Amino acid sequence: MRTVVSLLAGRGAYRAAQLVATVALLPLWGTERYATYAGAVAIFSWVVALLVSGPEKTVLKLLPRAPRTGPLILRAAAALLWVLPVPPLVAFVVAALVAPGGPVAVFVGVAALCTMTGTLLLLVGLHRAVGRPWYDARAFFLLTVVQGVLLGLVALGLGPLGYVATLVGTETVLCLLLLVRLGRPSLAIRHRPAFLRRIWCTVALMGGPEVCMYLCSGVLVALLTVSTWKEQVGPLVAVDVVWSAGINFLLYLLRVYTPWASVRLLGARGAAGRDAARRITRWVIAADLAYVAAAGVLVSATDARQGVVLWAVLFAARTPMLVATIFAGYLVENSDARSPRITGLAAAMGLAAAAVTGLVAVPYSGGVGLLIALAAAEIAQAATLHVRLGKRARPARRTPVEEDVHVAA
Repeated sequence: MRTVVSLLAGRGAYRAAQLVATVALLPLWGTERYATYAGAVAIFSWVVALLVSGPEKTVLKLLPRAPRTGPLILRAAAALLWVLPVPPLVAFVVAALVAPGGPVAVFVGVAALCTMTGTLLLLVGLHRAVGRPWYDARAFFLLTVVQGVLLGLVALGLGPLGYVATLVGTETVLCLLLLVRLGRPSLAIRHRPAFLRRIWCTVALMGGPEVCMYLCSGVLVALLTVSTWKEQVGPLVAVDVVWSAGINFLLYLLRVYTPWASVRLLGARGAAGRDAARRITRWVIAADLAYVAAAGVLVSATDARQGVVLWAVLFAARTPMLVATIFAGYLVENSDARSPRITGLAAAMGLAAAAVTGLVAVPYSGGVGLLIALAAAEIAQAATLHVRLGKRARPARRTPVEEDVHVAA
């Protein structure tokens, strides 16, 4: 319990610092400069989920079930993480040198920052998986201090490019230290090609829901940026960041308990978990349909579409449905080897629904249309989970727990 408390304290302090920064940067930079930074953060936030959710959840799910092959996965991940961040870092350096005064450098810098953040989150997750959780809390306490210092520098005149560059540099140093402590990298796993293919498939399927969730926001913010409502990007993203802090905290907490859930949801308990998830999806569909109807009435009956207060209320109103969808997916994906295919398909359907709905709703009603499109994504995701889980109503015969059985084929 003390370990969990220290982990939550480190992440909690960092999230609090991020919230303060979100509120403070808008008046310090002004709407135009903040919109450039905030738009880039919203568009590239999926990169963090791409690097973290799939690999980390795969390791946390498989290590309790496959202790002999776990080290192969860890050493392969270390080898990839020594190389993966290099291209975006080089691109950022080039962009900062060639065009330091334009938005391109900020966008490339935020892409590099998201890459480093994802790498850092994955590294502390790998250290947690092998019994070194203290690196997680220490890294994020340090980032909290850096965030506070940066806010002071912004008040003295530091712009978006310098702000992003400092964060990129700090996270790069932390990643290097954690990579060294993780141990010798190795690609010995390539000598087991069939197992490697199953691992990649598991990573893609386990990471799909979170990547698609962030991609939904990124695609819709991009649509908002090129619409007649583009002045809403900065304030709307600020509200989104404040609201999503709690969602990100929930995702982290669920990940901390993934090894426990992975063992608990074997066999008959996994089937019971999938049944519970199917019941949850029915409630999500009904609640989101009511939400879309209420938001549509607001758009047609009022002119308050551009109000921050209205956005905050609508974000808060969709919290129960999003939390329920996340929890349903968590129960499903940690149950057995086939289930991540269901959550991956559901996430892809949600992303498609968000993009299609957003093409109509965002140009018509700006920020409210963006929120309607996010609700449509949840409806599609929950409906897909409900249908696919219905086809698995009968629990399969128990398979003996072997190392590679629980890797998605």
